[in-house]
Amino acid sequence: MPKPRTEFSVSDTGDEHIGARIASLRKLSGYTQREFADAAYLSLGAVRKIERGERLPTNGFLISAARALRSTVEELSGQPYRSENAADQKVHGPIQGIRTAVRRYDLPTDAYRRPRPLPELKADVRMAAEYRKSAKYSRLGVLLPGLLEELTATFHLGEDERKRKAVAGLLASCYYMAHGLAFRLGYADLTGQLEDRMRWAAARADDPLMCALAEWTHSYSFHAFGDYDGALRVLRAAREVLESDDAVRGAARITLLGSIRLRESSIASFAQDSDLTADHIREASVLADRIPDGRDQLHYHMTFGPANVAVHDVAAHVELKQPGKAVKRAADVRFPADMARTRQGHHYVAVARAHLDLDRREDALGYLKQARAIAPEQTRFHPIARETARMLTTKYRRTTEDLRTFTNWLGIQP
Repeated sequence: MPKPRTEFSVSDTGDEHIGARIASLRKLSGYTQREFADAAYLSLGAVRKIERGERLPTNGFLISAARALRSTVEELSGQPYRSENAADQKVHGPIQGIRTAVRRYDLPTDAYRRPRPLPELKADVRMAAEYRKSAKYSRLGVLLPGLLEELTATFHLGEDERKRKAVAGLLASCYYMAHGLAFRLGYADLTGQLEDRMRWAAARADDPLMCALAEWTHSYSFHAFGDYDGALRVLRAAREVLESDDAVRGAARITLLGSIRLRESSIASFAQDSDLTADHIREASVLADRIPDGRDQLHYHMTFGPANVAVHDVAAHVELKQPGKAVKRAADVRFPADMARTRQGHHYVAVARAHLDLDRREDALGYLKQARAIAPEQTRFHPIARETARMLTTKYRRTTEDLRTFTNWLGIQP
């Protein structure tokens, strides 16, 4: 059982690396390193290296550490990253508006103002989806609060049931995009609320594929607290519903089924279950072979196909502490021209982390720069991108001008 600790936020300790934050919170909790390792079911050697800033923690390590310390992954990573930089403030600014829209989702009908015509709202939803796909967080944030409010009003004020179902689907879509934004920026409390709202809207849309997407999203709450079994059960149940629904056919169904398999592979890798990870990657590959033209497709915000299967395979090897296999697999990844920038950026960060684990400093920085080039806002707020850059400055004696420029752009102090 975790030891009681005084009220404390490691975010108050300044611009520290993740390991230093873990060490600070561990000491305040009254743990020695060995006691903490035992309580969190972690290797003592890994705890020591991570606290010294000599190794990057895996996602699974962070979740186990947070659970043992009665903390959160966001607290350990220092999220949300909010500097005085105007660009950062622009990205974080809309979060309060999203909170308001989430809170006011089921007020009596007289509380809602008359929204714009539905065609205008649909156009804005399509624009928001493009911003999400391109990892343009600041532009996405500008659109979402108002869209959530107007779609909520349109749903509650509508009288035609078929129209209300369509609006509920649009609303679920916006909740999904808001969830992604809140998750990437580190607002853990808000992501849980958005999952609930999305499931509420998807059920009213009467759309099996949107309901599957809502369950895919819901798995994040379980994952965040290290409940890998719960996350896998949610995903398996959603997949089995789709697999048994003969009325749902086509590429969109394959995309959602494949995306659930890939999410299952990620959860299994967090749980350090290499066999289960490989099983889900293999099943996802079988589904990818059924994609028309063999090219990744986008349906219901999910991108699925051979390239995305390869990307998840790379990420799984990184999480399973197999950086050599990750780098080898990454050499075969070829992105189609229209691949979502969010997926490309996340991939480059994972490959940078693998190269750092292999002590390949220049390659690690090169991939971080690729992530920045393809998805700058995503990279700037990505915890592992920040920690990889920070470690590059502390693990080696010589800091290059190229690296200093990158860490200055991130807004971190080595």
